[in-house]
Amino acid sequence: MVVETAELPSASRAPTTTLQGWRSFVSSVAPEMDPPDPAVLAAMSAIERERYDEQRISYHSELVIVETSTVRSITNQGRLLMMLNQREISARRGLVVSGPWASGKTTAIKLLGKTHELLIKRKYPRQDRIPVVYITTPPKGSPRKLASEFANFLGLPQRPRQNVTDIADAVCQVLTDAKTDLVIVDFTDRDLCCS
Repeated sequence: MVVETAELPSASRAPTTTLQGWRSFVSSVAPEMDPPDPAVLAAMSAIERERYDEQRISYHSELVIVETSTVRSITNQGRLLMMLNQREISARRGLVVSGPWASGKTTAIKLLGKTHELLIKRKYPRQDRIPVVYITTPPKGSPRKLASEFANFLGLPQRPRQNVTDIADAVCQVLTDAKTDLVIVDFTDRDLCCS
């Protein structure tokens, strides 16, 4: 007896710190997997059980986002700030999400970005936009490294001796043309945040 379960991933994904990886994350749908009846599980052959176990591990490795009250609160607060910023012409309000290591900050801000991008795609289905940019801070970062992270996300070419102003100008031009609404900078340097 064969049990229908989740598909194994066909290929590795690009990181969410690239436009291709981010779009893949945004368009991904949480997998579903119903555990088989205990009698069906007990009746599986060794090969069927091995395949089922691989699919079960693959399912759990997806780390399906659970919308906790904290995640919902961060998403709602971020959406509210974006609405308030729509008419701003200078400095805009930002959101800082802080908390202990491994408390779900990255998960929450990624869900905020995904929620916003899906909303923009529904509102403007025929426009080629980049509504959200997601980067992580480079270790021992500098302004040039940070600007390079934005350029890498957008797939912009960089020259070895290109200065930070040239990189930032190119990034800002693309973000303006692409009607980017939300920039997420995930601060990941534990040595600095925990000292």
